[in-house]
Amino acid sequence: MRITTHMLNETARKTGIPINQNNLLSYLNNSEGTSGSTLLDALNKNNKVSTESAENYKKLESAADKLKDSADKLAAEGDKSLFEKIRQSEGEEKEKNTEELYASVNQLLDHYNSTLTELRKNASPMNIYYSQSMQEAVAENSEALEKLGITMGKDGKLSIDNEKLKSASVDDIEKVFGKSGSFTSKISFVAGRVSDNAQANVESSSSQYSSKGSLQSQIASKFDFWS
Repeated sequence: MRITTHMLNETARKTGIPINQNNLLSYLNNSEGTSGSTLLDALNKNNKVSTESAENYKKLESAADKLKDSADKLAAEGDKSLFEKIRQSEGEEKEKNTEELYASVNQLLDHYNSTLTELRKNASPMNIYYSQSMQEAVAENSEALEKLGITMGKDGKLSIDNEKLKSASVDDIEKVFGKSGSFTSKISFVAGRVSDNAQANVESSSSQYSSKGSLQSQIASKFDFWS
């Protein structure tokens, strides 16, 4: 059956849609629902939320990967061990390796704080658990960390007195950050789980975005016959 302009107008009168509207899609965009938003506004809002969620989880994944890498670097064994390099070197080379150790400790703390910040931006039950696990690792080693000038603030973030760190022996630093220390191993483990979970959420958010974007296109195409 051929749909005529007269038929459309009659249908429009019965349903309350203004006769002079160009198409139903325009009507949906120009009319206000009970919430003050149109159908497409709602879809666009959901798309935006999914996009923002994916971006936040990408930042979390990146921060967690850096934290894991910095923890693994300090806990490395054999020729890659910073502590072994210091022991086996002398003079300027030893000073250079020692400075690299101090920089690596500071880097781990920076990545720890960044990961904690990103976890709180994505405060799901799982991320709250990961945040607590990271802080527990600090609490369990608080005494040893404090001897190195590292303390945890009320916000859970770590700060360092580098003068105190440099006055500590390499052996004391190794007890906390080396392969035999529980601190770096736990931090590395948690960071790996944070990264995996964040990656899964990025993929999930992206899928939701694609689904909503596809749905919006389908709705628009279904209303093409009104134009």
